[in-house]
Amino acid sequence: MIPSGCSKPVVVIEHLEDGLSPWILLEYRHLSGFYGSNCVVFANIPGKYHRILGRYGIPVKESIIEIVNSGVIKPGEVIILDPASPRELTYEILSRTKYVVVGGILGDHPPKKRTRELISSRLKSIESYNIGDGQYSIDGAVYYIYYMHSNKGMNGYKYVDGVSIRDGDRIIHLPFRYPLVEGKPFISSDLIYYILNRRIPDHVWEEIKG
Repeated sequence: MIPSGCSKPVVVIEHLEDGLSPWILLEYRHLSGFYGSNCVVFANIPGKYHRILGRYGIPVKESIIEIVNSGVIKPGEVIILDPASPRELTYEILSRTKYVVVGGILGDHPPKKRTRELISSRLKSIESYNIGDGQYSIDGAVYYIYYMHSNKGMNGYKYVDGVSIRDGDRIIHLPFRYPLVEGKPFISSDLIYYILNRRIPDHVWEEIKG
């Protein structure tokens, strides 16, 4: 279950949406790009999506609940990112963790605590932690882990709550928390294209089909 060549905690995305929408696919693709496909596992994935997601990580049909209950991963090796947890993640905790579970859930505003309902409450033997009081996108949550691991803490980390995308007179507001990288919200340019045009960029289509 530990991907070869991974020198940081393996991120396990527990896919909890129906199907594989363009939005969630673009977030998965984005996080794979900066975290490394060799360190990402997509769990609870129907077989028909394995070819696509195999480009961006390791897809498995089993859920994280099944994986832990079967003993493939031991409870002491894994933590869950859960915005509803009262405990905040620290580098000390992350540094001794092999697997970090992130809910593959597109956010609601206000949050509906679906990570608690669908993951944490079903894995009571595993500790869960929050990453602050904001609601991140899936790729934003993974970037938080990436930053904490790379910098051995969160010194210098910045974020913004809410991002507005302008297209002429049209403004689309995303009410989530985004990391700031070089002063700009860290959001996939391909996702912005999709939000504005309601279609996946051609180069991503070619990548998927190839």
